[in-house]
Amino acid sequence: MSLLLDEAEEDAFTELFNISFGMTAATLSEMVDAEIELSVPCFSMLTEGSLVDTIREMYGSAVGLVGMRYRFVFSEDHAIPGMAGLLIRAADLGHFLDALHGGPVPEAYAEQVATDSMQLTGEVLLYTCASSLSLLFASEIDGEKPVFFQGDPGVLSDYLSLSESHDPARSLLMLRVDFSLKGKGVSGSLLTWMDGEGLPLLKTEIDHFIAVHMA
Repeated sequence: MSLLLDEAEEDAFTELFNISFGMTAATLSEMVDAEIELSVPCFSMLTEGSLVDTIREMYGSAVGLVGMRYRFVFSEDHAIPGMAGLLIRAADLGHFLDALHGGPVPEAYAEQVATDSMQLTGEVLLYTCASSLSLLFASEIDGEKPVFFQGDPGVLSDYLSLSESHDPARSLLMLRVDFSLKGKGVSGSLLTWMDGEGLPLLKTEIDHFIAVHMA
């Protein structure tokens, strides 16, 4: 992770996201009545131009994705824009909906149920993820309503960008944790990516977290 962080900062950064993703997993566990297994969070630097290819490498060209834009607001002049996402293979979407509803969803209603259920799931999970981080950072949070998409992520490049003007060269920090629903045949990922220009501010907030919580 090329953030120019020292060892203590990297440990703190990992701990922050362990806490956040742990809260999100606990919420998901209650929603699907199943144990959630999580991977260790991983971090990577990429660009907006490579984001779609990264998602395709993870889950192929047919995905189910709920995305929510947000901003960590530290002051009127200091904010970090980002997006949180719940990502699964489209082939697993039916199993995920069955887990949410406690049984098979009738095929005739599957499309509408998928849209309604995934947007609601996104509102709960993604806001839990982003808001728990904002609490740890002692920031305010502005969040937009989540949007659900099913299909090839290639048509989402504009939506996945962090501004109205898609900038392929924009640097992003992506944080990822993979999950599986034990006994439900479903796996996926919780993701969040942030504007690379906000990394100096993020480093400052990590140092503040260390001073307050890990000194």
